[in-house]
Amino acid sequence: MVRCYPSVEGLVWFKENNPGHRFEAGLVAALARLAPEDVIVPIAVDRERGWLLTDDQGTTLTHPDVRDQPTRCIVVRALARLQCAVLGRLNVTEHPGVIELAPSAAGDRVRAVAQEWASLQPEHPLRPGPDVLKRAVVAAEVLDRRTASLSDIVPLDLELNDVYPANIFADRSAGAFRPRFFDFGNAIWGHPFVSLHGFLDSVVEWTRAPLSRTDRDELLDVYLTVWRDHLDADPQVLRTDLAATEALLGVHRLVSWLRLVPHADPIELQTRAEIPHNYLATVATLAT
Repeated sequence: MVRCYPSVEGLVWFKENNPGHRFEAGLVAALARLAPEDVIVPIAVDRERGWLLTDDQGTTLTHPDVRDQPTRCIVVRALARLQCAVLGRLNVTEHPGVIELAPSAAGDRVRAVAQEWASLQPEHPLRPGPDVLKRAVVAAEVLDRRTASLSDIVPLDLELNDVYPANIFADRSAGAFRPRFFDFGNAIWGHPFVSLHGFLDSVVEWTRAPLSRTDRDELLDVYLTVWRDHLDADPQVLRTDLAATEALLGVHRLVSWLRLVPHADPIELQTRAEIPHNYLATVATLAT
């Protein structure tokens, strides 16, 4: 739940997280200490309740912003800069509820979900159709193969898992556009590169058109240049890893949503079951 309130110093907004994402308030505070120029800086947090209070940050990215390639380049550069700024500086044990998912474990996680959902009663809202379950099992084998090629150059770290235009403030207070990221309730502890794939996926959704080969390659280059300089790594290895991690996007989104299931009542499960079904269906497309 997010609500805005007027104050003597201007508009503020208050967020109360779902219990499955209660860790977000403390995570935002930690990120604000490490990268205050790239994220929202809270006025106050209540870690136990999952409450967050912050100044209003203005407007988020607009559809024209998302269609603009120079703006997209600024966003992916800022994303990489944020990720490199926090790399190795967060302790996941200090943020209970942040799920860890190593790329090599993604296939097993999909198999476990498929097996669990296949055992549900036919009328249960989370039970997918048999075709999706069958293809999900095959997709898990694809994940095993694709993640086996990943190097260990980029360690497990914070994967924001929801780098969506509506979750990026367009800060122009200094006269130039600077993205500020927020809404980290979907974050997991996994391969950070998946965050970029999430943003590129949202660009396609918002523009209703695939990225051109030229634009996509430029965005990948901008993103990887920051990582290459930070890690002093072989750019070709980084590019290979980036390509391999694209297969993890649907798995990360599915895993994040599953945190909410224990806190959902039957009506919520019934009305929102389409969301995890779509995520599992996305994973299942790897089988084609």
